[in-house]
Amino acid sequence: MSEKKRLYRVTIRYLGQVQQYEVFEVEAADLREALIAAAERFGDVLAESADLIEIRVSNPAE
Repeated sequence: MSEKKRLYRVTIRYLGQVQQYEVFEVEAADLREALIAAAERFGDVLAESADLIEIRVSNPAE
């Protein structure tokens, strides 16, 4: 039996010459899995300069 997956929206704020945002969605069974998927997806530039990461259910009404 497979777990129902949900979409999570990930927003990463990072600093370059100006403040910028990277926004994407990951599909995951729960928040822990979403955190892991998000961490695997952003590259070294974001890892070095990110100062805020937000993960939320993309559509909580579903």
